[in-house]
Amino acid sequence: MQGVLHLPHFRRLFLAALVSQAGSRMHRVALLAFIYLLTSNTLWVSLALVVKLLASAVVGPLLAPWADTQNRKMLMVLSDVGRAFLTLLIPFLGVNSLPLLLLLVFGIEVLSSLFDPASQAAIPELVPENKLDSANSLMLFAARISEVVFVGVAGVLVAAVGAQLVFLLDALSYLVSAVILRGLPDLPAAGGGGQSYWSRAREGAEHLLKNPAIRRTVTTLFTAACFGSVEATLGIVMAVKVLEVGTPGFGAMESALAVGAVLGTLLVPRVVMRFRREQLFFGGLILFGLFEASLGVWPVFAWVLIALFFSGVFNQVFIVPARSIMQSHTPGPLRGRIFAAFFAVMDTAVICGALLAGLLEPVMGAPGVFLLAGVMVSGVSALMLLTGGIPSPKPHPSAQPRL
Repeated sequence: MQGVLHLPHFRRLFLAALVSQAGSRMHRVALLAFIYLLTSNTLWVSLALVVKLLASAVVGPLLAPWADTQNRKMLMVLSDVGRAFLTLLIPFLGVNSLPLLLLLVFGIEVLSSLFDPASQAAIPELVPENKLDSANSLMLFAARISEVVFVGVAGVLVAAVGAQLVFLLDALSYLVSAVILRGLPDLPAAGGGGQSYWSRAREGAEHLLKNPAIRRTVTTLFTAACFGSVEATLGIVMAVKVLEVGTPGFGAMESALAVGAVLGTLLVPRVVMRFRREQLFFGGLILFGLFEASLGVWPVFAWVLIALFFSGVFNQVFIVPARSIMQSHTPGPLRGRIFAAFFAVMDTAVICGALLAGLLEPVMGAPGVFLLAGVMVSGVSALMLLTGGIPSPKPHPSAQPRL
């Protein structure tokens, strides 16, 4: 994995991601604390999360046909600058008007929905195809290590000096990211500038629905996210109600999952040298499902920690190849649209998973829901594998990576 960091342009993209992810993770903690301390009302906290979801799941895909006609480098730089400006406004304007605060949150998330697909679409333009998995592992490593380290840092800072300082640090992280990204080569749109908006939207939808590799990857991941994400809702229920270890135990469970995910990002580049990424994708999903199901079979705290650790590892074992599969099966001009749609589908699946957990837990209990969810993840993945799996990518015209 270190080899891909020797590529100077990708190294810039990774460092920018590492800096901005750290700020974003602290921003989330500060935002929720800021809103709750300002209102003492969980409804406004929920509204902020709904606004973020609407921006990423609805507005992001709507902007993607336009974004794919733009220079990806400039799109990322301007998105970072815009996020920095809007973040700085939160403690000054948001404190006086909650609707204005939600509008600022919405604007930041819209800019993120432009930045994230552009960043993913740029990776194949900066690294050779045989290093895609290493590059995607490092990008996910940036996100996971930020969750492990900077969420806790943000909590301490908010408690010690207030959320305002965290917003300032987040804005600074976006500006530093923008400066780093300025050093990238131009990443101009590869085509489609003469098409209408609706033609580009239709082209992206057709690729998503008709390309068998993309369709089967996204369909499998949607199912996995629907059932796999029940942990986000039921983890605290499992800790308090079933295991009787309280919030400290829940914290330990979340830490086990996060540490496993960080290790997984480091493990994938080594494993992908021995297995095809399509094999890793299905193998990781099946093992993830089995460990999730084991939480329901043996709800003992020590085993739950072990199972969550390995769930974190295998989560990355299927997520990293999934991104590489989507990049390698999608022509450069379409990648922004495909990743915007992918992120929207995943966000929707997570919401479905939360609703599913809430509806089933009173009937089946948390262990029963974990057992059902894990069986469904492994079962659907095995079915997809047995009915054809994912075909190998066909070569498509694309620019040579800018190494």
